[in-house]
Amino acid sequence: MISKRVYEPIGIVLATDEGLLTLEPGGTPKIVVDESAFTDVDYYDGIGIAGSLDGAWVHNGRGGRLWHKSLNEAIGSVAITPSGVLFAGTIDGKLFTSENQGDDWSEIEGVKHVIRHGRFSPPKGEKPRPVSVAEAKEGILIGILGGGSWHTRDNGDSWLRRSDGLDPKIHKIYAHPTQRDRLFATASSGIYRSEDEGYSWIQSLGGLDRSFAGSLAVLPGAPDSLVLSIARHAPGEIGAIFRSANGGVSWSRLMLESEDEWEHIPCVTRPWDWEDLVFIAAEDKLYASHDRGRNWLKLNTGLPLANAMSASL
Repeated sequence: MISKRVYEPIGIVLATDEGLLTLEPGGTPKIVVDESAFTDVDYYDGIGIAGSLDGAWVHNGRGGRLWHKSLNEAIGSVAITPSGVLFAGTIDGKLFTSENQGDDWSEIEGVKHVIRHGRFSPPKGEKPRPVSVAEAKEGILIGILGGGSWHTRDNGDSWLRRSDGLDPKIHKIYAHPTQRDRLFATASSGIYRSEDEGYSWIQSLGGLDRSFAGSLAVLPGAPDSLVLSIARHAPGEIGAIFRSANGGVSWSRLMLESEDEWEHIPCVTRPWDWEDLVFIAAEDKLYASHDRGRNWLKLNTGLPLANAMSASL
């Protein structure tokens, strides 16, 4: 179901090595930023943010400002919370935030202190850095590569580690759209679920035949439906898509047309205001499901490989 909006949706947004692309389902892709290769993108209620090593770009649909460069830092991850706060994590371990749609940014200094004084174990060749932000009932949770999840309720002045049972090599934290105490996390060893705002985590393995977890779409319901991209090898080689119809208790592998495995890990996303719609970008093809991942329709072919994906319809 779509909520009432006061802005024009921007369609599906792909972060690719060729730039930032947008397209309508079945339409022709349009490069909206071609200055850099993009690694991450997020969208929520009229505001979009995308990150590359050249900076962060913001789309303000509410204010009528199209994609524009907003922050000059080497960005590795981006996020928007339901409160409308923007976050951008840099590859050198800093985390920036904006509460006015990217007009002004401030660094959360406490993140650097956590990384500087923590004992982390990132993947070989990587350094600890913020890779994800999710809103909690009070404050925010961030994922630190090699350090698991951390919580603050005082805007980053103090931090508490919330990683009991969670692989420290975390990739991304996903907040449940309606259940504020329920979280999901993808990591190098699979997917994890928390029912207590991240204090404790349970690994979900039933039916999965690989463990390097990528992106996740959470479709709220009773029970939740989940669509997960996951690969055999880091950093995302030999990928597949799995679906869970019971909130992650068990998983089944999806077949898209005649394919159920790809050289690169696919991307999945759910538009923030839809409960049953999910998209998959697998190699050069785009697929959609309007029934919580049960059935799939091919929408596009000939697309560049997506590093991340978001959507507004």
